[in-house]
Amino acid sequence: MTPADAKRVLVVEDDPVIAMVIEDVVRDMGHEVFINLTLAHALLEIETHEVDAVLLDMHLRGDSARPMVLALVERKLPFAVLSGSDQSALQQEFPRIRLLPKPFGKAQLEQVVRELLKPALSASD
Repeated sequence: MTPADAKRVLVVEDDPVIAMVIEDVVRDMGHEVFINLTLAHALLEIETHEVDAVLLDMHLRGDSARPMVLALVERKLPFAVLSGSDQSALQQEFPRIRLLPKPFGKAQLEQVVRELLKPALSASD
């Protein structure tokens, strides 16, 4: 992948270790990665910067990331919810939502990132 093909992926994860692991995997795929540890910063990021996809932890420092889900749906940004808890209610409300259950492996993460970025990558061809 050339630098011109690199996409911008926002990682919203309050655990710095998990965020760094995700960052390493996505960077190794050739993409730019931006990490936000809080909901407020993540919401500001999607309002002020171009983002191609988002990987979103559903529980951020005890707060639900539901406002972020609503903002992403409204902006039609591709995203996946990362969670170790049951997200069936969220999936019922948003049937097309992509879920990546924690713990997940490198191959699972890479697959989700490829799926999220597929429209953006196709548009750059």
